[in-house]
Amino acid sequence: MLASDSALASTIDSPNVQTALNDGIRNLYDIEYEASRADFRRLIEAEPDNPLGYLFESAQIWWQSSAEYGLFKGTPTLQGLFEDDVENAIKKSKNLLKSKDKAVATDGHFVMGMALGTKGMWKILRWHWLDACFEGKKALGHLKATVKADPEYYDAYLGLGVFDYQAAHLPAVVKPVAIFCGARGNEKRGLERMRLAMEKGRYLSRQAAQYMASVYIIDQQDYARALTLIHGLRADYPESPYFKYLEAVIKFRLGDWSGSLAQVKEIFGLYRSDPERFQRKLLTFVCGLSGPECLGRHDVGLAAKWFHYAVESVKPDDPPEWATIVRLYRGHAADLLRKRKDAEADYRWVLDHADFHDARARARECLKAPCDKRRDLRYLRALSKGEPYRPEEDGRDEAAADDPDPEKK
Repeated sequence: MLASDSALASTIDSPNVQTALNDGIRNLYDIEYEASRADFRRLIEAEPDNPLGYLFESAQIWWQSSAEYGLFKGTPTLQGLFEDDVENAIKKSKNLLKSKDKAVATDGHFVMGMALGTKGMWKILRWHWLDACFEGKKALGHLKATVKADPEYYDAYLGLGVFDYQAAHLPAVVKPVAIFCGARGNEKRGLERMRLAMEKGRYLSRQAAQYMASVYIIDQQDYARALTLIHGLRADYPESPYFKYLEAVIKFRLGDWSGSLAQVKEIFGLYRSDPERFQRKLLTFVCGLSGPECLGRHDVGLAAKWFHYAVESVKPDDPPEWATIVRLYRGHAADLLRKRKDAEADYRWVLDHADFHDARARARECLKAPCDKRRDLRYLRALSKGEPYRPEEDGRDEAAADDPDPEKK
């Protein structure tokens, strides 16, 4: 997935940009969000007039918000940083667009198009459809101008491809608004453009591959194609727990239960070596593919089957902590499916066997009252922030996890 040179030499690429990309993306896929953000912040500090630093940091925050359901509501300062980054990317791009140098102006069109596209997606998330329409239309114009000036500016095809694909999948109720803004959508062309960015992009090839894998997993249920993409990403990021997890999910969906189990056991090895660090990643594992549908009945039903298989497959030479964890999680799945007696049986089993980190504490809490979606998400969100989790006594916590539209304002 190495990038090819564009016909027009980039005027915003630099060693600092490539270092930030390599380190920032690696940390992102290691689910080390703060470290990833710091990598891009160093680029901003080193090259404050380069719009790429702001674009990359905003994209990192956007990716995290997609993986950690309800992030912006629970972390308003991060939302503010995201919005500032988008506006700074737009502002710095305007300076490039003023140039009479074709290469400089083309770089300006690219970053402007990607930044406006990100802004439009943020408007959609907040249900500001008309505003999103206008931002998307402007973004499309800049991205088209990019490839018109330089057909080999392959990163721009990711933005064009995402626009094509998402416009083809908009809810019927907003289709008239989308058509008014020129967003008729074309799924086939969208995927082709994303693949072009994946194969030849200078900056965004890996992000294009990851986005396409998500499309094949979530929308298309084409798990064979998704697995091919994940294998490629794992070759680039062999230590990434996120891609190990996606491979486990895909193998399970393809019916390779033993292969999926082996993959999760490998991930558990990371968990066992550094529980607190690993627990910060759990929210991404649980919600990264489902967003607002996180811990929905369908996904929980599949998880219940997987954990039942894991419990039944425990071997005498497996670490005792492994048996504890899969029992605890099977109990959580049963609770979410309102199979209270099954959940209680697993929680009691955990209390009578080897403890692992906070497993017994969780089992005791969930025996007192069912661990439903709201309580589970409250727990996962505390862990993701590195904060101590305190079981609630009575009433609802501030960030009620069953809000169907946590970002809506």
